[in-house]
Amino acid sequence: MKRLSHLSDHMKNEQGVILPFTVMCALFMSALFLHSVALYHTDIQFFEEEKKWYEADYLMKQTLIHVKQTLANAPENVPSLSQTISFSRGRATYHATKNGADVWFVNVSCITNAQFRYDVQFQFHVLTNDISGWKELY
Repeated sequence: MKRLSHLSDHMKNEQGVILPFTVMCALFMSALFLHSVALYHTDIQFFEEEKKWYEADYLMKQTLIHVKQTLANAPENVPSLSQTISFSRGRATYHATKNGADVWFVNVSCITNAQFRYDVQFQFHVLTNDISGWKELY
């Protein structure tokens, strides 16, 4: 019994290191976990945004192929052309206006199936089959 009272007296004078250390470690581990969750959430958002841009860029590339072919083969007496093209990933609309003998001013608007929009303006030179003055509209 004397031994237990001695242990009890010793415990009363103890400052306590284990509980504060445990709480501090738990808070640190919680902070690391929450930081990892926030990074994961940010990565998911970045992936979804990049996926939208990838689909819109794919639509734009497919539309540009079609527009270049159409304008290169357009009759000389046609002052403007407009068309809407449907793709499996969305649709694109373009309007081209002749700006001189060999230059077309073109507006293209692509809308993905997820309703993400990508609009551009450019000039197309028929003789060289080149695009210049590319301007993205947001």
